[in-house]
Amino acid sequence: MSFVGYVKSNLTRLPMPVGQAVSLVPFAFRPGIATIYRLRKKQIAELSAQGVAQRKKAIFERVKAIASYAYANVPFYSELYRAGGVDPARFSTFDDLADLPIINKAMLQSVPLEHRSSSKPGRYIVNTGGSSGSTLEFYIEPSSVAHEWAHMHTIWARLGFRQTDLRIVFAGRSDVRNLVMYDSARHQFNVDIYAGWQAVADNLVPIFQRFRAPYLHGYPSSIFDFVQWLEDNNHPLLGLMRGKVRGMLLGSEFPAPQARSATERLLGCSSISWYGHTERALLAYETAKGIYEPFQSYGFAEAVQIDTHSKLICTGFYNQASPFIRYDTGDLVEGRHDEGLLRSFEIREGRSGEFIIDAHGNKVFLTALIFGRHHKCFDYCSHIQLKQEHPGQVTVFGVARPDAPADRFAQDFDAANVALTFKFCLIAQPFRTSSGKVPLLVR
Repeated sequence: MSFVGYVKSNLTRLPMPVGQAVSLVPFAFRPGIATIYRLRKKQIAELSAQGVAQRKKAIFERVKAIASYAYANVPFYSELYRAGGVDPARFSTFDDLADLPIINKAMLQSVPLEHRSSSKPGRYIVNTGGSSGSTLEFYIEPSSVAHEWAHMHTIWARLGFRQTDLRIVFAGRSDVRNLVMYDSARHQFNVDIYAGWQAVADNLVPIFQRFRAPYLHGYPSSIFDFVQWLEDNNHPLLGLMRGKVRGMLLGSEFPAPQARSATERLLGCSSISWYGHTERALLAYETAKGIYEPFQSYGFAEAVQIDTHSKLICTGFYNQASPFIRYDTGDLVEGRHDEGLLRSFEIREGRSGEFIIDAHGNKVFLTALIFGRHHKCFDYCSHIQLKQEHPGQVTVFGVARPDAPADRFAQDFDAANVALTFKFCLIAQPFRTSSGKVPLLVR
């Protein structure tokens, strides 16, 4: 069993005093991750201080290394590169990286797992469904844990987070006992988001009365919905949280802008979001709301013009077990460049699954339809979700506050200038996926 596996199996359910003591041990000195954690923290600091030419050189060396390894050890890449007449070992400049062919999830799905992987000690399988629901399994290496923590701590520190700070985590775990369960390995309380907010809130009251829990962490949709529920139901927990919550750490989903602003006002705190994915080939953090800057110590991010779209392409530096090299994330972005290097980006349209079909067979991207318009119903709806069963027709679901003008929902949704026929329905609770997320598109 790997060190990470041992921790998950044995060190998560110890008493809180043990977890508090563990939180005092710097990650730079923790068994199993210390060496790589220190190295990545050093690289993060060095790259952020370097000029563009130096960063390009570092990126070139790392992409060349992972591509050369894949050429020699991974059949998928060996065949792909040979067919295109590409040998990464012969690259000599940053611009040569553009010769590497762009790949996508469908290409990887078309071949067996072992054909696109190499034999690395300790590798283990993970699976991603992405926002499109299109699954892909691949291997990652145990060292990924140290990479992740080094970069995540750097992101969270922008809100003042320290590793000794207690977090309340709203994620999709199904094994949370007693509604709120302490995780001693990570010094956090995990919330059972399936149990109903009344029970969760009642169980969090004594925690906030006894402990300082300065950060909420998890799915934005769950956190926003919970805090809005506290407000709508005049629950005393909201008053306790206002004095203790310093920030929200928002991962795994794009934070709905209106709900985010409302939640920040209710709690009197700030928030930060980041862009990442299970493939671990790209991680970017917010420098301003909706503006993401990629970690060039984590992977190589590009905004590449393909047909009429600027697409987000990424290359992971460190996973030799199942490499992702010039991998199309499926996101359309507006990039800001600095001497040919992607400095930051905004997501313009969601991943390829997040669209509906209009009466003419055209795609209508939900980021544009929902967040790109001024919908008056956002003033009283905590969630808007859509479902499509037939092209040209869509049902809009809204989760409205108790005092909402329900009879105005249809007219308060901006449905102008799209070839769609709308139905409108108010519901008491948002639809959730099996993992607990609140999707924009209900399937």
